[in-house]
Amino acid sequence: MRAFLAIAMPSDVAGALIRLQSTIPFGRPVPEDNLHLTLAFLDDAPEQALEDLHDLMTAFRAPPVEIRFTGLDSFTEGERGLIFAAVDRTDALQALHDRLASICRSAGLDLPRRRFRPHVTLTRANRRPDGTARDRLAASLGPVPGLPGFTARAVSLYESTLTPRGAIHDPLASYPLTG
Repeated sequence: MRAFLAIAMPSDVAGALIRLQSTIPFGRPVPEDNLHLTLAFLDDAPEQALEDLHDLMTAFRAPPVEIRFTGLDSFTEGERGLIFAAVDRTDALQALHDRLASICRSAGLDLPRRRFRPHVTLTRANRRPDGTARDRLAASLGPVPGLPGFTARAVSLYESTLTPRGAIHDPLASYPLTG
């Protein structure tokens, strides 16, 4: 099953992100229900490993984490473009990510070892912007005044089903961040 661990966006933050999304001059908008901050992408994980992860996560304890947005940014490597709301990589958020990665590995899940760059994807494209689209996009990147932050009080395990119209993310379990 394709799965990931993430922080869901509260409704007021999701609303602000959707309003921000409407100003981005490039890519297909991510549906509001799919806005999240991925902490660990598990890819196609075996059912047993996900059950083991769930067992480990039920005993998991960590404090709530403050989430602050720093502005709009992009991944435009290769032939694809992805625009996102960048999240401040605080020590607390990095520690949460690292602990979750360790728990995932203890459950038998093989995670790629790469630098954690926290973000909430807002638009996706199958190509990189060029010409005037690239110029308009470049002008829209950077700090975004008034984008609300929030306190993350749970981490959720999601199933991600790919369809021709995009991914559908269904929450399978939620694990509180209570300290």
